[in-house]
Amino acid sequence: MSDTPKPNEQEIAVARVYARSAFGLAEEQGATESLQNELEELVKLLDREPGLERFLSSPLVETGERRQMLDRLFEEEMSEVLLDTLQVMNRKGRSGLVRALAEAYRQEFEDRTGQVSVSVRTAVALTEALRQQLQEATSKFTGREASLIETVDESLIGGMILQVGDQKIDSSVARELRQLENQLLDRASHESRNDQTYFVETSSE
Repeated sequence: MSDTPKPNEQEIAVARVYARSAFGLAEEQGATESLQNELEELVKLLDREPGLERFLSSPLVETGERRQMLDRLFEEEMSEVLLDTLQVMNRKGRSGLVRALAEAYRQEFEDRTGQVSVSVRTAVALTEALRQQLQEATSKFTGREASLIETVDESLIGGMILQVGDQKIDSSVARELRQLENQLLDRASHESRNDQTYFVETSSE
């Protein structure tokens, strides 16, 4: 969503120390991937409940009050690693950096596992064949195992927009992506009767 707050680089840098500590603890338990899923769900919860995010970040809320609320809300719903991490952040006055924690952990997880998240916006939903080809093409370009985060944006009319961290991917760099784009344009033109050509690019965060 365009109105969803995103952490800046300074916030992510601050949160990275907590993310790395959490990763180390989760790794001992074989739970690094499940912790990433937990963090993704926590961010979605903040999207749905902005009041919770304000509570976590408000300087008017006392540390003890926030600690009790975290326990009350999440003790039965959240892994011990994540809840302990949030409590440490609370004690350090960093409880407003949950989104930054999630992003820092995602980066740490991908660095450690040789993966990369690729945000893909397309005018029409990817077919399974196009999805596989796109994964292969972006994996080749990045040198990592690509995981696609797909969004359908009908306003694009055709083509696709890719975002791989701060990297830019355009059709002059990856011939495979040009070919995939042409297939998407063909599908979109049949569905929308509009044959405008869009190029593959990435947006800067």
